[in-house]
Amino acid sequence: MVSFTLVARKHIEYMQRLGAAVYEIDEVLFPGFAPVVKYSAFIHPAFYILHRVAEYRKKLSAEYLNWLINKFEQLICIDVADSDRISEYAVNLLNMCTKVVVPSTFARDAYVSSGVKKPVYIVPHGVDPFWYTAPNTWLSAPAASIHPMILQLFLYKIRKGVKIILFWLWHSPDRKGWHEAREIYKRVRRERKDVMLVLKTINPNTSEFLQVADQGAVEVYGWLDEFSKMALYDLADIVLVPSRGGAFELNALEALARGVPTLATDYGCFLDYVPDFLRIKKGEKVLVLPGNAIHIGFGYTADVDDGVQKVLNILHNYEEYKAKTVEWRENVLKNRFRWDLIAKQLLSLIP
Repeated sequence: MVSFTLVARKHIEYMQRLGAAVYEIDEVLFPGFAPVVKYSAFIHPAFYILHRVAEYRKKLSAEYLNWLINKFEQLICIDVADSDRISEYAVNLLNMCTKVVVPSTFARDAYVSSGVKKPVYIVPHGVDPFWYTAPNTWLSAPAASIHPMILQLFLYKIRKGVKIILFWLWHSPDRKGWHEAREIYKRVRRERKDVMLVLKTINPNTSEFLQVADQGAVEVYGWLDEFSKMALYDLADIVLVPSRGGAFELNALEALARGVPTLATDYGCFLDYVPDFLRIKKGEKVLVLPGNAIHIGFGYTADVDDGVQKVLNILHNYEEYKAKTVEWRENVLKNRFRWDLIAKQLLSLIP
């Protein structure tokens, strides 16, 4: 269960809703899968699965890969770029494909500049349409049960009158900009004691949470169903996404879809869907994933000073920023970043 899983399941669900016959093949089985009918195959995530195919080929013969490719109408390879460059090995893998799909302009530019020769299409990530239209969880009768931790957080917020800054940390703390998020929060706390940081993590008592546990931060951990996840966003006053790299960063879109002012680095994938008034200036140029065999390029940290100033500005003028964020959602995001529309884009790639 990783982010690729969640995205792939949405692709499958909404392509099937459109009447497409979509068959799911486990990635472990794919290297030896030889269909009688020439299907179009979406490979997601491409790097991991194609690497497995390449390793499988070595055990057989040099001609195996061509034999496998010819068993399909086309191979449409879906993956991401977490930095501004991918390795030569990654390029060679993608050049086995018929078409390549990435979720942002930043990712496409990284692939093309790194040497990918096959056509690279931008098909963004999205949310279910109801994310744009469902009323705020806390201003209406609940449609489902809410996770106990989030309910306790709601009661605490009401009782103490605090403002919540939400930081989503499933994995890759350096790439997600944890250092910058932590520093922004610490400095904001010096100015306003009514602010608290909420870390959304997989497991309890992460090392990141322990770094801020004595400064008014709390941790919400474990798996959340769709309704509880939405309730958490609806509880937040600001969502902080100072990622140094990444091909899309779905949690930033989810937050904006709920109308929450969401601060992200003025760089990379965020240029596609985060409005300029919510972007934090670029800071230092850094290697995003040191030692990674695929994503070998650079990204940028978020400038901490600018991040602090933007958080304070939003808190001081909250209704104005909230209104502008909702307007952006209605006029820009709502008509593009939805899984139902994205499924149509994917199906358009099949001849």
